[in-house]
Amino acid sequence: METKDGIILKILSIFESGLFIKILSVFITGLWIVGIILENVYVIILALILLTALSMVLYIHRDNLMEIFQGDGSVIVEDERTQLINEKAATMTLGILTAVIIWVAIVIIALRNSYPRFVFMGYTLFTVAIFCFILYFSARTYYSRKY
Repeated sequence: METKDGIILKILSIFESGLFIKILSVFITGLWIVGIILENVYVIILALILLTALSMVLYIHRDNLMEIFQGDGSVIVEDERTQLINEKAATMTLGILTAVIIWVAIVIIALRNSYPRFVFMGYTLFTVAIFCFILYFSARTYYSRKY
């Protein structure tokens, strides 16, 4: 027969496992989506409570997050080539997305006489594109100074 402390430690170790944390985060995301679709504030509050609990667990174990999520540290998960491919893909995606946002905004604003109710959307898209540029250049400046 196990002691009460041993059972509690086993339960806590389940909550600290990477798989449980991943499953819980997917469940929380599902709650967010269901709460928004159903327009139910109680489901969203439940998601917030679970997110707060998950954040506390992750904060307590912030030093062990690599071990929790990646498991054995001796296994190489990704190499420099994979990182370079991801960086290039992310940069290209950002550039294309920003260009498409600007193009759509120009088309919407150009059609402001025919569709005046969409002008605000065009200006909003311009604002998003400018924010994207500012975020990109500030991150680039930050990382160029850091490395």
